[in-house]
Amino acid sequence: MWTGPLRAAEREFLRLDLDLRELVALLEPCTDIRPSTLLEVRELLLSGTVARQVCDGLWRRVLTDARRSEEWMLAAIGLAMPGLKACARRLCEGLDSRGSEDVQAEVLAGFIGAVREIDTTWYRLPWMLRCRARRSGLRARKDALAHAVAGPGRDVCADRPSGHPDLVLQDAVRQGVISEREASVIGRTRLEGVPLTRVALEGGAPYWKLAKRRSRAEKRLADAVRSGQVASRSPVPAPA
Repeated sequence: MWTGPLRAAEREFLRLDLDLRELVALLEPCTDIRPSTLLEVRELLLSGTVARQVCDGLWRRVLTDARRSEEWMLAAIGLAMPGLKACARRLCEGLDSRGSEDVQAEVLAGFIGAVREIDTTWYRLPWMLRCRARRSGLRARKDALAHAVAGPGRDVCADRPSGHPDLVLQDAVRQGVISEREASVIGRTRLEGVPLTRVALEGGAPYWKLAKRRSRAEKRLADAVRSGQVASRSPVPAPA
């Protein structure tokens, strides 16, 4: 199962080399161990030896940094990865590879959104973050199951009015619903069948990040189609 966004994020997490002195200092009251990597920090947090207050304090520090730095955002994802995988594993039960990938992307997107928005004065921060991630993943699971019921030929433009899906994407770009880059990614991976891994490699973007962006763009696209904002119509020429 782990061939999608979560696995990609874990690989990048393991490559991080960040200054951990503040985190180590926060852990000092609970242990004599001095972790030298983020993986060791994660293992210590999972060991059950760190008091909840200390754990929350460490997460407050991580969240503050994650809101300012992409590297620390990835660190937050990696520290939460065991919980995110457990959450995604249950949500992906019975889904095909595409549905599982979408669920993983939404779990990640929900977690990232929570990191940026959650009130850091709350207690049990890891659990609260995981709940937000699960909520996003659950919506993706419902969509994946609905697509499976509709049939294997259903794609992200399945709710569109009759017409070619390329025209739907073009109109969505004209309406400002998605960007040209997002339309290209959706078109190549969903309509042409190009693996997202190849698109990510060509564009130099992390796979997990591109999967999250595509998931968000597809949600905006589906909402716009359902509301009638986007249709498969030809462009209207601008007045001279």
